[in-house]
Amino acid sequence: AVTWWSEQVKEEMAVLTRERGINSFKHFMAYKGAIMLDDEMLLKSFERCQELGAMATVHAENGELIFYLQKKLLSMGITGPEGHVQSRPPEVEGEATQRAITVAGAVNAPIYIVHCSCKQSLNAIANARANGQAVYGEALAQHLVIDEDTHYLSDFAKAAAHVMSPPFRSKEHRDAIWGGLQAGILQTTASDHCAFCEPQKALGKDDFSLMPNGCGGVEDRMTVLWDQGVKTGLLTPNDFVRVTSTAAAKIFNIHPRKGEIRIGCDADIVVWDPEATRVVSAKTHHSNMDFNLY
Repeated sequence: AVTWWSEQVKEEMAVLTRERGINSFKHFMAYKGAIMLDDEMLLKSFERCQELGAMATVHAENGELIFYLQKKLLSMGITGPEGHVQSRPPEVEGEATQRAITVAGAVNAPIYIVHCSCKQSLNAIANARANGQAVYGEALAQHLVIDEDTHYLSDFAKAAAHVMSPPFRSKEHRDAIWGGLQAGILQTTASDHCAFCEPQKALGKDDFSLMPNGCGGVEDRMTVLWDQGVKTGLLTPNDFVRVTSTAAAKIFNIHPRKGEIRIGCDADIVVWDPEATRVVSAKTHHSNMDFNLY
C-alpha cells in the first residue's frame, strides 16, 4: 500500500515491480490521520503506477466527510456500531469512487475499485467504462448477502462483529451489486478478510470510531457465491469461475499462468462439488477468530 508520498516511495515502487514482481498498489481514501491519501498523493502514485505498468487499487471512501460525520454523531450521543454505518452513507463511497476515477483518468492510469458496496459507486464505474476508461470493480461476498440492520443488533458484540468498511447496505444496494456482477460492470469477488475478535472490537465500546474495521470470510467466499449466486440463478457456473478466478488473473496480469487450466499453467486447481454441503460455524472454521458472519 502507498500510504504517503516522496521520491523514496516513487523509487521503491520501481524496485517492487521490476525486481520483486509486485504489480499492484493499494491506496486508501479513508482513515484520516492514519493512511488516507489526499488527491495530490493519489495523482502522483497513479501516474507512477501507469509508468510502471502496475494496477492502482483503491479503497474509495471520502475520509474527510467520514471524519466530520463521526464527530457529529458522537456529539449527538450515538456511540455504538450503528454510528459506523451512519457515518459512511453510500454518498461517501460514491463521491470517492468518482474522484478516484477522475484522478486516474487524468494520467491515463487503469484503476481497480475494491469492495464496491452501493449503487453510487457502481454507477460511477459503469459510466467510466461506458466512456472507454480502464476501470475495474470488485464485489465482496458479504456485501452481497448481509444487511445493514446487523449494525443495529441489540447484542453489542454481534453488532460490532459486523463493523467493516464500507459498511453493509440495504437490499436495494445489494441487488444492484448482484446486477453489476451479472452485467460485468464488476469483474471480481473478494472477501476483504480482516479478522478481529471480540476483545479487539470492544476497543470501540464507547466510541464506534475507535473500533477496528474488518470482518472475516475468506474461507466462505466461494461457497456463499455458489449457494446464493449460482443456486439461485443469479450467476451461471461460468460466471462463478469468471468472478472468483479468471477475471482477477487477467486484470492483475498473471493470466494465463493463473486462471486457466491447460498445459504450461500452474496446476492450482479446485475441484468443485456443486452438491456438497458443509456447516458454517465459528466453531469449525479455520480462521483464528470467534465470530462467523454467515
